[in-house]
Amino acid sequence: MQGLEDVDIRRLLDLETDLTDQTLDKFIDYIRDRYGLAHVAYLCPSFRGRTIENPFAHMTYSDDWIKHYKASGYTAIDPVVNVGARSLLPVDWSKLPRPNKKVQRLFGEAKEHGVGEQGLTIPVRGPTNGLWALFVATSNESPREWAARRYDLMRDLVHVAHFVHQRAYSIHAEDTPIDLNAITKREIEALEWSAEGKSVADIAILMRISVETVKAHLDSARYKLQALNRVHAVTKAIRAGLIR
Repeated sequence: MQGLEDVDIRRLLDLETDLTDQTLDKFIDYIRDRYGLAHVAYLCPSFRGRTIENPFAHMTYSDDWIKHYKASGYTAIDPVVNVGARSLLPVDWSKLPRPNKKVQRLFGEAKEHGVGEQGLTIPVRGPTNGLWALFVATSNESPREWAARRYDLMRDLVHVAHFVHQRAYSIHAEDTPIDLNAITKREIEALEWSAEGKSVADIAILMRISVETVKAHLDSARYKLQALNRVHAVTKAIRAGLIR
């Protein structure tokens, strides 16, 4: 399996400039194949006009499973959705409660439809109040195989989940204009070093400031660029011409 460090940042930049649902679908397929997953899904019930029963979604599940899931009213009882919606941290499906036969039947039927033996739900929040989504990854690995790579996979997919959420937000949600003049020279310098692959500690030495000040510069730039994480802030800064 290949990790996030193998995902070409230029590929992410291509998606930054190509704001289409088709591109987002291709990226989700790419992540599924890259990590050897059974399925990947992104669901956002908090975009305008969407609900928990009818979220904005990009997913690789079969049409048969999606239709069956909706017809069975599983959203109301699905802990993948309900626990994920309340959580701030990724949730391994093996830890989810299965309190009654209906929930147990849901998981049994999901396996029959090829959803996957293992699963991970990653909650994503922001960039505005009340906006949240779920990123789901499933696998057909054995419990032992899953346990061996779950944490590394989780580490990578948290970044991917935020990227996908920002893509969907850029396409479907109204955004406020970015004031590039508000980004200071020191913040731009920190972004430039970050784009070169330097760590926070490296940047602190190069800029002759403390690690905490570097973090403050990067976080301030991320906020002003309306980015969900530092990697995304770098891609937006390149796109805006702030750094090269």
